[in-house]
Amino acid sequence: MIPTVQADALLGRLAQALGRPVDIFVRESGSESGDASGLDCDVLPALELLRLWDALREPRSRQRVLAAARQEARNPHAIRAEEAAG
Repeated sequence: MIPTVQADALLGRLAQALGRPVDIFVRESGSESGDASGLDCDVLPALELLRLWDALREPRSRQRVLAAARQEARNPHAIRAEEAAG
């Protein structure tokens, strides 16, 4: 596991590269009013995505993952045929 100081620094660099606050990597437990809507992103899926990316050693594999992510980002409301059939 990455030490906290290094993880914080990494998340800071990632947030800066994305032009977003570091808070996008953390889900709030809820506000004082009881609103538990949270923030944009949960830290565990973000870290999993980074670990999976790191595990991809072949440039072609990384390009396929990027292509899929770009497609999802362009059309976030699309329902895949597999999901609709399931």
